[in-house]
Amino acid sequence: MHYDHVEVEQRWRERWEADGLYRARVDWDKPKHYALTMLPYPSGELHMGHWYAVAPSDARARYMRMKGFNVLFPMGFDAFGLPAENAAVQRGIHPPTWTYANIDRMRDQFKSMGTMFDWEREAVSCDPAYYKWSQWFFKKLYEGGLAYRGEAVVNWSPTLQTVLANEQVIDGKDERTGQPVIQKTMEQWFFAMTKYADELLSFEGIDWPDPIRIMQTNWIGRSEGAYV
Repeated sequence: MHYDHVEVEQRWRERWEADGLYRARVDWDKPKHYALTMLPYPSGELHMGHWYAVAPSDARARYMRMKGFNVLFPMGFDAFGLPAENAAVQRGIHPPTWTYANIDRMRDQFKSMGTMFDWEREAVSCDPAYYKWSQWFFKKLYEGGLAYRGEAVVNWSPTLQTVLANEQVIDGKDERTGQPVIQKTMEQWFFAMTKYADELLSFEGIDWPDPIRIMQTNWIGRSEGAYV
C-alpha cells in the first residue's frame, strides 16, 4: 500500500487551520498557559537549528494542552537587526523586500511541520504595528528615569558600522564577518537595570543551567563600589 505523506499531511493541516485548532480563545473555565520560543531572524530559510530550538517548546505546549490548559503559543520574526540586513545587502536586495519574502517562506515551512503556533497572533518586529509598542515602552522608561544618555566604551565594528554585544565578539573579531572589532567611546542610551539588580539576580524557582545564570548575571552587571 502506497502512503502519500505529502497529500495526507497537507489535508490534515488544512483541516486543523479551518477548525482553528491552535487558536487561543478566551476560556475562563480552563487554566491558562503561555508558551513562547525564540523568534527567528528572517535572514533565509529555516534549518535544523531552528527546529532544534522550537521542538521542545512545541512539545511542551502540546503537553499542557492535553492536560487541559488553555494554551497561547504565538510566533513571530525578529526582523530588526544585522543578520537580516546583511543577508539582503549581500544579495543586492532592499532589506524589507528580502525580509518579508523570507517571512512568508519561513511561515509556510513552520506550517508544513505542523507546529502548534497561533498564527493569528503573529508578531513581526519591523512592522510599525509592533514596534510602536517598543517605542511606547521606551518612552515610559525615559519618563520614569530608567533610560538615560551617557558615554561608555563599546565594541565597534568598522566593517558593519555598528556596535556589537560582547557575545558577538570572539577573539577581537565579529563572529559573523570575522573582521576586527575595536574599542570606541560613544554616547548612547542606557537602562538603569542596576536599580533592580537584587530582584533580577534572584533565580528562585527558575531551573536554569549554570551557563545561562552566569550570562544573565553578567548582563545585569551588579557591582559594589564607593563614592570618592
